[in-house]
Amino acid sequence: MSEYKLLVVSDSLDQPRIERVVLSPLGAGRYRLDDQDVLGCRPPLFWQDVIEAKEIDDAELQFIRVVQRADPSIVLLELGEDVCTVSLTPVGFRTYRLESTQWQVEPSFFYHDLIEADQIGEARFRYVRLAQRSELEVQTMTPPHELIDTAEARSLLNWLSLQGGHWQRDWGNVLILSIPKDAENEFENRWEQIVQAFNRGLLETGTAAIRSRPYGVRVSLDQYREGGSRADLAASLPPSAQVLFGKPHEGGPLWRITKELWKPNNKKPERLEAVAMPSELRRRIDDWTRRGLRARHSELPPGYSGFPDEASERAYLVDGWNLYRELSKVLREPLEFWDFASGTYRWQAGDSQRVPGLGKGNHCRLLARSADYALIGHFGFAQVFRRGTEESLEDSLCVGAHEPALNCGVISPDQSWCATGGCGVIVYQLAPPFEAYDEKRQTNQWFHLERTPSITVIEMEALDPTFIRLRVRQRGEPIQDRLLDLKTRRLV
Repeated sequence: MSEYKLLVVSDSLDQPRIERVVLSPLGAGRYRLDDQDVLGCRPPLFWQDVIEAKEIDDAELQFIRVVQRADPSIVLLELGEDVCTVSLTPVGFRTYRLESTQWQVEPSFFYHDLIEADQIGEARFRYVRLAQRSELEVQTMTPPHELIDTAEARSLLNWLSLQGGHWQRDWGNVLILSIPKDAENEFENRWEQIVQAFNRGLLETGTAAIRSRPYGVRVSLDQYREGGSRADLAASLPPSAQVLFGKPHEGGPLWRITKELWKPNNKKPERLEAVAMPSELRRRIDDWTRRGLRARHSELPPGYSGFPDEASERAYLVDGWNLYRELSKVLREPLEFWDFASGTYRWQAGDSQRVPGLGKGNHCRLLARSADYALIGHFGFAQVFRRGTEESLEDSLCVGAHEPALNCGVISPDQSWCATGGCGVIVYQLAPPFEAYDEKRQTNQWFHLERTPSITVIEMEALDPTFIRLRVRQRGEPIQDRLLDLKTRRLV
């Protein structure tokens, strides 16, 4: 059974460093890494690698060596001050072919691109340059994971691999496809047939999503240069229990315990009053709870939480996060954090300095707010909450959709339109009849610009009711500032 351990490794300067990892014991001092890649050590360790380690005490191990790599082609690639994991095959002197897609870095790497790189250690390389792009057509889609897991979809994806293509699944339902040009039409036709059959209920829903290796996003090397103390890491080691800190519809904080790690008993939560804690901490938690509940039921303009402005909402969240940290130190258990005004934030116990973002849940964030509207990002979709309406997230107005990710959004100073950026730009007119956005339809309610996979909008700013400043990243080119003229609907 997998369990948390403190693993003593060597960092890039051969200094001792402690990593908190999830391991499955295999016997004879060997363990399998079951949680994620561990990049801040020498050599780097990857998901499902088998290592040898010596036990120091019940919770701490001394790393000795890598016994077996789960995938020998997986390596750590340095890009300046950052690192990421990729799969490489050598094809010549300092030249390697990508056997995976790493779309979350700059430059993005796609299946069968050729790069030049220098090997600087075991399973560690330094990127030099992009030598040649693959001739395969790259597509990204986000179908429901129940569709991906159907036998028909899996059969088609395996067929794509047999044609010389490649598919990769990230974040559960993000599919990155590399398709040979001579197979593109057949693949798209067969995929469309599967989607239609699935939507009509003619296909049996797939089983739970199958986990693939965690292709890591770009990570800053800075976080590996200063490790935490052994005492801090030991304090954050979770036992087999989980605490639920706050839940809006129950009207007060609850807690729950399970004997099996990360599988809480949802049916029998216990009141937080049953937890031993200082009375002053309990009082401050109750005050914070009431403040969030009042905001949630307030008549204030929309901000998704009921707070009048972003500053007061952020102050509320920071207060809750500080209480959460205090409670985690008292209980020494992993916590699941809910804020009462807007939703859930899932973070583990420990002395982290991270400050909560805005919005509901891990996949929601506040993009922009005005007197009468709040623009919310939910996964790749943009939703608008309107003043004077009682709308849930699911019932709110959809004003845009971007794959693979929604990066930014703005509302015009006169509230006549909103815009969102990701793969291109979508501008939506904030006026009746308030039609829900549909990329397959053309209407006067919205328009698109630069909707191609090679162009990504990473920031935007509403300068006035007519112009939007954009920061645009185009594949193979440096980031540029562009100006969108809404009257002409052109970039200048």
